[in-house]
Amino acid sequence: MAAMGVLISILLLLLTPPSLLAADDFCDNVKAVGAILSKNASASPVHFASATFGQAPDVVSALALCGGDILDGSACAGCITSWFDKQALNQTQCARAGSNYRDCIIAYGGAAANILAAPSNATGGSGDNTPPFEDWSIRNVSVSGGAGAVPLVVGLTRELLAATAEKAAVTTPSRYATGVMDMESVATYPRVYSQARCTPDLPADECSACLRRLLGMVNSTMSMRMGGQMGVTRCYFRYDAFQFYSGQPLLSLPAPAPAAAPTPNKSRRSMLWVIPVVVVPLTAAVFLLFICYYRRRKGSRYARRKMQEKNSEFSFFDFAELVVATSNFSEENKLGEGGFGPVYKGVGDSGQETCFTFTTGIHRVPK
Repeated sequence: MAAMGVLISILLLLLTPPSLLAADDFCDNVKAVGAILSKNASASPVHFASATFGQAPDVVSALALCGGDILDGSACAGCITSWFDKQALNQTQCARAGSNYRDCIIAYGGAAANILAAPSNATGGSGDNTPPFEDWSIRNVSVSGGAGAVPLVVGLTRELLAATAEKAAVTTPSRYATGVMDMESVATYPRVYSQARCTPDLPADECSACLRRLLGMVNSTMSMRMGGQMGVTRCYFRYDAFQFYSGQPLLSLPAPAPAAAPTPNKSRRSMLWVIPVVVVPLTAAVFLLFICYYRRRKGSRYARRKMQEKNSEFSFFDFAELVVATSNFSEENKLGEGGFGPVYKGVGDSGQETCFTFTTGIHRVPK
């Protein structure tokens, strides 16, 4: 009976495809490296670990980084363990490589994947040419405030992401940063929250370069989305119109100042100065000319009147002078009417009592 069991085992071994045998070894190594990462990352102050396990050709390299807002070691271990369990449900479903960019960044692969390589200028940012992980909101930026409001919000969001990326690059030892910007002063739009991180083993310049490459890959269509995230093995960023991480933002950008009213240009201001400089002297000159003309005309009338008085036995008076002399043509001063019209008595400017009558001018009748 024992011999029969050995024979059956040998037959099953002979009938098993070589690829499945290799898959068994590789998946065992994936499970092992997952357990190592879960233990080491949860014990790390920055919740980061890398490991290599197995022998060629089934060697497995991997790294894991829990989110900067995951402060509890057990939560970090649970995130890593749960993900690796899903990747190796059974030996026939074990993938040759895998990655995760949710609550914890995880990546593993064989020797060809070169997971632990330093970032390069390649698309993947980890030494390979794999495309980055991307996940974008289905909603576009919608702002009430004119045609220029949407580009303004998009531009300010990019500024926030760039500032958060630089903050993450210089933050040691975690290489992790969060940010927020209040848009309400320039548009009817909620606050925008941001997050950026690199694996802590990266130098500041390589972290900054990795994040800048990711931001540079955001095209005009994706930049119009209300939220999104993009990541490679070594760096990752995310933004949204709600706070998706725990704790206070490490970076708070000041609210942009409202657009100032346009100021007149220099030439226009110069023209405004020219107006009073020209108008005031011109007005004064016209006024002086009027005074001179009025006095000259008054003098001419006075001279004509004196000439008429000289050539006549009558004296000429202005109406205003006559009103004063006759007490406003009172009946008491009216003497009667003659050939020249009504005759009034009154006191002239000489103090003598005089008779006055109307013609084309006001005459003093000799008494």
